[in-house]
Amino acid sequence: MVFFHILILMFGAHAAPKNLVEAGPKTISIDNLSLEQKVGQLFIFGFPGYTVSPAMDRSIKLLKPGAFLLFGRNIQSLKQTAELNAGLQQASLKYSQLPPFLAVDQEGGAVARIHTSPGLPSAYTIGNTNEPTLAFQAGKVTGQMLNVLGFNMNLAPVLDITDDKLNSFVGSRGFSDSPHKISTMGVAFAQGLAESKVIPVAKHFPGHGPISLDTHQMAAERKTSYTDLLGSDLVPFVQFANTNINSGIMVAHISFPNIDRSNMPATYSYKMITEILTQQLKFKGLIMTDDIEMAGASGFKRVEDRAIAAIKAGNDLIMVGWSPHLQKRAVIGVIEAVNKGVIPMDRINQSVKKILALKADVATDDNWNSPSRHIANTLGLKAAFKKIQYSSVFNDIVASYFKELPGLQATAPMSHLGQGKLQVISSSENFTSSFRRWIKNPNVTFKGRFDSRKPLGAQDMMVYHLSSFRNLDELRGIPYDVRKKMIIINSHTKARVENPDNFLDVIEVYSNHPNLGGYTAEAINKVTRGVAKYSPLED
Repeated sequence: MVFFHILILMFGAHAAPKNLVEAGPKTISIDNLSLEQKVGQLFIFGFPGYTVSPAMDRSIKLLKPGAFLLFGRNIQSLKQTAELNAGLQQASLKYSQLPPFLAVDQEGGAVARIHTSPGLPSAYTIGNTNEPTLAFQAGKVTGQMLNVLGFNMNLAPVLDITDDKLNSFVGSRGFSDSPHKISTMGVAFAQGLAESKVIPVAKHFPGHGPISLDTHQMAAERKTSYTDLLGSDLVPFVQFANTNINSGIMVAHISFPNIDRSNMPATYSYKMITEILTQQLKFKGLIMTDDIEMAGASGFKRVEDRAIAAIKAGNDLIMVGWSPHLQKRAVIGVIEAVNKGVIPMDRINQSVKKILALKADVATDDNWNSPSRHIANTLGLKAAFKKIQYSSVFNDIVASYFKELPGLQATAPMSHLGQGKLQVISSSENFTSSFRRWIKNPNVTFKGRFDSRKPLGAQDMMVYHLSSFRNLDELRGIPYDVRKKMIIINSHTKARVENPDNFLDVIEVYSNHPNLGGYTAEAINKVTRGVAKYSPLED
């Protein structure tokens, strides 16, 4: 008989051995859980509001969900978020006697539910550093931040391959267009999360690939073979599955008709999940769906049929992210399917054991407490955040882009740039003010847009800050002879500079760091003066 002990840390119990959790004097066996408790553990719910409302409290009491996912609609402030997570944890312990997974999408870049200053850059920005240590540190500080707020699960990293022009749906959310780089950087990011006692959930198995369609809005398919997937999209997932991280993998709502002739999305594919992910790739962690309310999950009309099919395919955690009505239908539908023998009880127990073991692993650390236990007020929360080296890691990531400027250095000696005319084009006040502060050339002018009526002189250079698609259109109209004197600093998260060889230098940062202009100025100082005497981070 398998026993799982639940440790209610907020009541002051001591940490239990790995994979065991104690609830004071009470020991809970999986065989003593009701069917309703077991089925509830297989669901992750989203919900409206900034607090555990009376309606939400009733839903937790009735359905006993094992996990909750917070969206932007739930996050108003740091203190409010910590209190919300504490409320969800307390309600779960009250009604199901089991602690919940508390999850969020905190990838960095454009997908970050919790906004920080500075905000962590995108996966693509981190990937382009080619430094796994930075990816690990990014995951670690992200995990520390989430841990302080009471989260124990992050739906990241993204292991999908993005294309070199960022035209795929994945865009800058992916680390690279190289599956091997994604493997290295993605696993490092996940290890950082795990070190902070936050469960990483890699997504989206078996890979979005070059698809530009958004499965939130429509169904999608990829006509590729299993052999081709093994040599590309599956490479990062194979690497992830073979690590010793206690983790999860999220499955994509994409069908692969050349692999599974049912033409069902991978979410409902026994072949993709059980035969390939579990048996062939030997992944032993948590397997979860993306939101089955999404249009891409429309392999079945009724939400209860979607939930049943997802469990039969091999998913352990089913996401129903938005509608309370559909959440109720999905849970009751699965309970009825078990009672009718459509889903064997052994199949439910298999997922429940996995879920409780993973919760036990997180709960063995004193950090997984009710946030209210160690953060009494806003000042306490701010003090906890000050201990996290968030800005330092972000600085290291962005600074790595400016270690070498081959195009600029190739023009040395460039003493004329030290005193020559230098024009900076940017619509960002942060960029221009930090550039102005650190540049050592006194002959600098600043403009919001490129003026084609005033071409550059023979000894001039231009720094062009690309921060919008409008800038990208503007670049297309700039003459070739002017481009060769331009340094492009791209902070836009979804735009890729076309024909970068036509410019003096192109720095694809994909992140708008507050001191991005300062880093650019410092790089120019290094080339024109030989050695940088100042850093935009010093004051």
